[in-house]
Amino acid sequence: MIEEGKIRFRTFILEIKKRPIPNSYLIAFSGGTEIDSSGWETPSGDRKKFEGDLKFIWNPLDAPSNKKGEYVVRFSTDEKLLKFQTWFDTQVKQFGGVLDK
Repeated sequence: MIEEGKIRFRTFILEIKKRPIPNSYLIAFSGGTEIDSSGWETPSGDRKKFEGDLKFIWNPLDAPSNKKGEYVVRFSTDEKLLKFQTWFDTQVKQFGGVLDK
């Protein structure tokens, strides 16, 4: 089961919240960015890898707030939700995340 709350990583924080829609979560990244040569803020380091994998594998929607670094993932079946939970737990362990209650 995915727990709501903040997960602290070495260079960034990830916040996950359950949405009122069944099998739907809001995922928000903060920190772990740098300014590139053209002046845009871009993810860096572990956040870049984590966020890139999230976008590639799960194809999240932009959050209703339309803020950069916020996404909504929604699953049509419990099987897909279970696969996401397994992937998410693996990523948190791999990148050394600590749940901050």
